[in-house]
Amino acid sequence: MNGKLFLGIFCLLLIGCSQAADDSSLTSVSGKVTYQGEPVRDGVIRLSPAAGSQAPARTTQIKAGQYQFAERTAVKAGTYQVEINAFRGGSGLPGDRTEDSPEREQFLPEQFNTKTEIEAFTVKPGASEIQQDFDLK
Repeated sequence: MNGKLFLGIFCLLLIGCSQAADDSSLTSVSGKVTYQGEPVRDGVIRLSPAAGSQAPARTTQIKAGQYQFAERTAVKAGTYQVEINAFRGGSGLPGDRTEDSPEREQFLPEQFNTKTEIEAFTVKPGASEIQQDFDLK
Protein backbone atom coordinates (compact mmCIF):
# COMPACT_ATOMS: atom_id res chain seq x y z
CA MET A 1 0.00 0.00 0.00
CA ASN A 2 1.25 3.48 -0.88
CA GLY A 3 2.65 5.25 2.24
CA LYS A 4 0.81 8.51 1.51
CA LEU A 5 -2.49 6.68 1.00
CA PHE A 6 -2.00 4.77 4.26
CA LEU A 7 -1.18 8.01 6.11
CA GLY A 8 -4.28 9.70 4.64
CA ILE A 9 -6.59 6.86 5.71
CA PHE A 10 -4.97 6.79 9.16
CA CYS A 11 -5.57 10.56 9.59
CA LEU A 12 -9.21 10.23 8.54
CA LEU A 13 -9.70 7.45 11.08
CA LEU A 14 -8.16 9.59 13.81
CA ILE A 15 -10.37 12.54 12.92
CA GLY A 16 -13.47 10.35 12.95
CA CYS A 17 -12.54 8.84 16.31
CA SER A 18 -11.78 12.20 17.89
CA GLN A 19 -15.11 13.60 16.69
CA ALA A 20 -16.96 10.60 18.09
CA ALA A 21 -15.14 11.01 21.40
CA ASP A 22 -15.93 14.72 21.37
CA ASP A 23 -19.66 14.05 20.79
CA SER A 24 -19.73 11.58 23.67
CA SER A 25 -18.46 14.30 26.02
CA LEU A 26 -21.72 16.20 25.61
CA THR A 27 -24.26 15.99 28.42
CA SER A 28 -28.01 16.53 28.17
CA VAL A 29 -29.29 18.98 30.79
CA SER A 30 -32.99 19.54 31.42
CA GLY A 31 -35.26 20.82 34.14
CA LYS A 32 -37.97 23.15 35.32
CA VAL A 33 -37.90 26.93 35.67
CA THR A 34 -40.31 28.67 38.03
CA TYR A 35 -40.62 32.29 39.12
CA GLN A 36 -42.41 33.03 42.39
CA GLY A 37 -43.75 29.47 42.39
CA GLU A 38 -45.23 29.63 38.86
CA PRO A 39 -43.77 27.92 35.77
CA VAL A 40 -42.05 30.28 33.33
CA ARG A 41 -44.32 29.87 30.31
CA ASP A 42 -42.09 31.48 27.69
CA GLY A 43 -38.41 32.25 28.10
CA VAL A 44 -34.78 31.59 27.35
CA ILE A 45 -32.03 30.05 29.47
CA ARG A 46 -28.39 30.74 28.63
CA LEU A 47 -25.33 28.97 29.99
CA SER A 48 -22.21 31.12 29.58
CA PRO A 49 -18.77 29.76 30.45
CA ALA A 50 -17.55 31.02 33.84
CA ALA A 51 -14.10 32.58 34.11
CA GLY A 52 -11.44 29.98 33.35
CA SER A 53 -13.87 27.58 31.66
CA GLN A 54 -13.31 26.68 28.00
CA ALA A 55 -16.84 25.35 27.47
CA PRO A 56 -18.95 27.01 24.74
CA ALA A 57 -22.06 29.04 25.60
CA ARG A 58 -25.42 27.34 25.12
CA THR A 59 -28.93 28.79 24.83
CA THR A 60 -32.32 27.09 24.66
CA GLN A 61 -35.99 27.97 25.03
CA ILE A 62 -38.15 27.58 28.09
CA LYS A 63 -41.69 26.43 27.23
CA ALA A 64 -44.39 25.78 29.85
CA GLY A 65 -41.76 25.80 32.60
CA GLN A 66 -39.48 23.21 30.94
CA TYR A 67 -36.13 23.48 29.17
CA GLN A 68 -33.74 20.97 27.62
CA PHE A 69 -30.19 21.15 26.29
CA ALA A 70 -29.88 18.02 24.13
CA GLU A 71 -28.36 16.83 20.84
CA ARG A 72 -26.96 19.96 19.11
CA THR A 73 -27.35 22.10 22.23
CA ALA A 74 -26.05 19.48 24.72
CA VAL A 75 -23.50 20.83 27.18
CA LYS A 76 -19.74 20.20 27.40
CA ALA A 77 -18.02 19.71 30.73
CA GLY A 78 -17.31 23.02 32.43
CA THR A 79 -18.68 25.65 34.77
CA TYR A 80 -21.41 27.99 33.55
CA GLN A 81 -23.05 31.22 34.64
CA VAL A 82 -26.82 30.90 34.28
CA GLU A 83 -28.98 33.66 32.80
CA ILE A 84 -32.75 33.36 32.51
CA ASN A 85 -35.18 35.64 30.68
CA ALA A 86 -38.96 35.24 30.80
CA PHE A 87 -41.39 36.93 28.41
CA ARG A 88 -45.04 37.90 28.41
CA GLY A 89 -47.26 39.60 25.88
CA GLY A 90 -46.72 39.72 22.14
CA SER A 91 -44.93 37.07 20.16
CA GLY A 92 -41.59 36.73 18.43
CA LEU A 93 -38.43 38.36 19.68
CA PRO A 94 -38.36 41.45 21.92
CA GLY A 95 -38.48 44.52 19.68
CA ASP A 96 -40.18 42.61 16.83
CA ARG A 97 -43.55 44.25 16.80
CA THR A 98 -46.23 45.15 14.31
CA GLU A 99 -48.92 47.76 14.77
CA ASP A 100 -51.42 44.99 15.59
CA SER A 101 -49.39 43.13 18.22
CA PRO A 102 -48.28 44.20 21.68
CA GLU A 103 -44.57 44.33 22.42
CA ARG A 104 -43.08 41.29 24.11
CA GLU A 105 -41.85 42.11 27.61
CA GLN A 106 -38.99 40.49 29.53
CA PHE A 107 -40.21 40.66 33.13
CA LEU A 108 -37.65 38.90 35.34
CA PRO A 109 -35.47 41.07 37.58
CA GLU A 110 -31.88 41.59 36.41
CA GLN A 111 -30.45 39.36 39.19
CA PHE A 112 -31.66 36.44 37.05
CA ASN A 113 -30.19 37.64 33.73
CA THR A 114 -28.10 40.75 32.95
CA LYS A 115 -26.66 40.83 36.50
CA THR A 116 -27.16 37.18 37.31
CA GLU A 117 -26.89 36.04 40.90
CA ILE A 118 -27.94 32.47 40.06
CA GLU A 119 -25.37 30.02 41.41
CA ALA A 120 -22.89 28.82 38.78
CA PHE A 121 -23.66 25.39 37.33
CA THR A 122 -20.97 22.74 36.78
CA VAL A 123 -21.08 19.81 34.36
CA LYS A 124 -18.41 17.23 35.23
CA PRO A 125 -16.58 15.27 32.50
CA GLY A 126 -18.39 12.04 31.67
CA ALA A 127 -21.61 13.12 33.39
CA SER A 128 -24.76 11.37 32.27
CA GLU A 129 -28.02 13.27 31.78
CA ILE A 130 -28.50 16.00 34.41
CA GLN A 131 -31.77 17.31 35.88
CA GLN A 132 -31.32 20.91 37.11
CA ASP A 133 -34.33 22.94 38.25
CA PHE A 134 -34.28 26.71 38.82
CA ASP A 135 -36.75 28.09 41.37
CA LEU A 136 -36.46 31.88 41.07
CA LYS A 137 -37.85 33.97 43.93
